[in-house]
Amino acid sequence: MSRGNKVVLSIAPQTDVNIKPQSGWQTLPRKSDSLNHSVELTDSETINDSRLKSAGMPTSATAEGDVEVEFAKGAYDALLEAAAHSTWDNNVLRLGGDEVRAFAIEKAYTDTNPPQHHLFKGMRVNTLSIDIPETGFIGVSFGFMGAGYEQGSAAYATGTKTADISQKASSLTVGDIKINGSTMQGVGCVTGFKFELNNNIEKQACLGAGLYGSKLLEMMAEMSGSLTLAYSAKTQEILNKALTGETVQIEATINTPDGSSYVLNIPKAQVSGDLPSGGATDILSADVNYTVIADDKSDAPTLTRTLA
Repeated sequence: MSRGNKVVLSIAPQTDVNIKPQSGWQTLPRKSDSLNHSVELTDSETINDSRLKSAGMPTSATAEGDVEVEFAKGAYDALLEAAAHSTWDNNVLRLGGDEVRAFAIEKAYTDTNPPQHHLFKGMRVNTLSIDIPETGFIGVSFGFMGAGYEQGSAAYATGTKTADISQKASSLTVGDIKINGSTMQGVGCVTGFKFELNNNIEKQACLGAGLYGSKLLEMMAEMSGSLTLAYSAKTQEILNKALTGETVQIEATINTPDGSSYVLNIPKAQVSGDLPSGGATDILSADVNYTVIADDKSDAPTLTRTLA
């Protein structure tokens, strides 16, 4: 029998899907995960000497899943790099780059006898989601897509270091949310913010490449999100930009208790949304959806960190 609080995730950089990392392992703290492998079994249509089916055959497999975490200073910076396909450069990370990073992830069920260890190989960050709620911890979800899998009773992760998650961020530590450089405080209270990135990774299934395919290829990156704003004249001014397609600049600051910060800057986004509705006792708000656009590389969103 196994319990969720006895499942331990460990992660290490991996440059070759066929070579297991011997160092660089670190725990991957998480709220939940859906890491799994699945195999497609193709039915046989061969007719034998009865009306019963002949045996099928595994023809394809996937290694993928999401890992949900509570945002913490430094603990997930390598995964943010992988999602951005870029590198922290003077503490600035440009989203939508061309650099590929892969990881080996061990999922260990430590309370079975013997323990069960699952190794997900060549795992890339396909999707990223950042959710700043009205109250509570700031949530981040990393969606992985991989190139291989194996299972055993012996640990794959060795010399694993424990990640530092002491500096978590919450709705109380959030800094300013700005649109076109102006604060929304006092003119259109922000009660929720979401950002999503999808790298649209596709598997290239070449003949002879085995169950998990030959290559993973990043297609066009898509970024979008939403803001929940108290309805006001300023909110309506933003909603009106949907009529012309005029872009807005969005900036969201995430602080941690020690004075560190991560600032997400979206230079250009097009917006849409509906007028609020509600009853006599409701505080009216509008959900403003946005889609990130980039006419050239300089328009790419950035994440800037300041570490105390």
